[in-house]
Amino acid sequence: MIHLVTWLPLPYQRTLCRTLSEAYGGEFVAWFAEETHKDFPYRSDAKNLFAYHYLSEVGYGKFLRDLRSDPQAVVILSGWSSPMTIRTLLAVTLLRKPIFVWADHPHPRQRSIMEKLARKTLLRLLTLKVSGLLACGKPTVEHLVSLGIERGKITNFPYWVDLPDEWALPESCSGEAAASRPLRLLAIGRLVPVKQFEVAIEAVALANKNAGTSLAELVVVGDGPERAKLEALSQSSAGSKVKFTGWLQGEEIIERVREADALVLTSKFDAFGVVVLEAMAAGRPVLASAGVVAALDRDEGTGAILLHPIGDIECLASQILSLACDRERLREASVAARAMADKWPPSRAAEIIDKILMQTRQGKLLLKKTQRAEQTFSPARPDQAIAKRSIAAGGR
Repeated sequence: MIHLVTWLPLPYQRTLCRTLSEAYGGEFVAWFAEETHKDFPYRSDAKNLFAYHYLSEVGYGKFLRDLRSDPQAVVILSGWSSPMTIRTLLAVTLLRKPIFVWADHPHPRQRSIMEKLARKTLLRLLTLKVSGLLACGKPTVEHLVSLGIERGKITNFPYWVDLPDEWALPESCSGEAAASRPLRLLAIGRLVPVKQFEVAIEAVALANKNAGTSLAELVVVGDGPERAKLEALSQSSAGSKVKFTGWLQGEEIIERVREADALVLTSKFDAFGVVVLEAMAAGRPVLASAGVVAALDRDEGTGAILLHPIGDIECLASQILSLACDRERLREASVAARAMADKWPPSRAAEIIDKILMQTRQGKLLLKKTQRAEQTFSPARPDQAIAKRSIAAGGR
């Protein structure tokens, strides 16, 4: 059985858990540290989708007992610096079960020479104890290699989101009133300094000022310690058209994405940025800073992602003007965004997991038990994926 140990049942984690449970015939269980957290107050709807436990309720004793009694146990630990990391690594090592660490991109902090040396030593010791590392995106793979980790130990395994079978182009792309409708921008996340929502607010204000009219508006979804400051900024910035919604639940967020024309993500650094994937799955282009790993991972120069230097308000304002004034470019960017999303369906996660399971004795037994070893896989081709989906007029 695959045992996934992670922090919270966030929407994208539930997508992965459901996908793996279906792919391996129920030979999957998730161990969440807790059901919810004040920083991420989402309701969980994991019931009946897959097997799971909350460690805060059942304790590590049950985790140990279940691992000990499972001859095909393979553990995937999400994160190498989470509250449950040390206990999980210790427990799995003592029980001699294979474990793979699913790692976000490390935060780019300044470190002394001694700190860098200690960090590299610790990571190398970690790689000796684990069966492999799952890196969230190509940039993370290369970063881990630069830290001295053997490339053969690393597998590219980004985050995964559901792809709706049907999607529609932004309303601003079609219709007689499209050209005169303000460009509807969306920003999502915790309102904390590292996210730099003020850059998005000021860029919208600058774009409107340069155009001499209100050609763009911004909806901010989320909450946090910066909210009062950001609301005050939006009220004081001439030309700023900003609405704050507070926290929304999963379906409400998806609906906001559908209503938007494009996503804006201005973080100084974002370890991956799942909201980028959610926007592209809905066929929405992304205006992202160069600090967002998901944007760097998915950018193929198709126009689906427009990158701006971190904190560059003028560049972002120029990109906003470009999409607002050229609705054909918006349409093309939307189609390109969905085409990129189609390359990464959740089912591809199981294909990658198959390959890492083959690296361990327990994994091979599990594959044989579920008969997945006899299947052959190939990465999803975007032309095949698009052909299988019903796309709204103009989206082919």
